[in-house]
Amino acid sequence: MSRYTPGPWIAKEENGTYGVFSDDDSLLAITLSEDIQDKDAAKANAHLMAAAPRLLDVIKQIKEHLDNNMIVTADGFKINDSHLRESIIDAILKAEGYRA
Repeated sequence: MSRYTPGPWIAKEENGTYGVFSDDDSLLAITLSEDIQDKDAAKANAHLMAAAPRLLDVIKQIKEHLDNNMIVTADGFKINDSHLRESIIDAILKAEGYRA
C-alpha cells in the first residue's frame, strides 16, 4: 500500500470552501458545500480529515500499549480487551489502506 502524506495536516477555509493541506501547503482534500447548513459539516469534515495522521499515530500508540500490558481494575480483575484490540487493529488497517 502506498504511504500517505505525513502530518501535520491543516484545515483552511477560503471563500466558504474548506481544504486540507499538508505541511508544505500541498492540497490533500477539499470539502464543498452548497448551502449554509452544509458549510458547518464541510468545516467539521475538513478538521476531521486534518486530524487523521495524528489520530492514526495515537491509535498505534494505544495498540502498542495494549500489546505490552494488561488492563486490571483497582480490585485486581483482569479485563478482556480483545474486542478493543480487534477494533484498533481494524481501524489501523483501514487507515493504511489494507482493508476497505
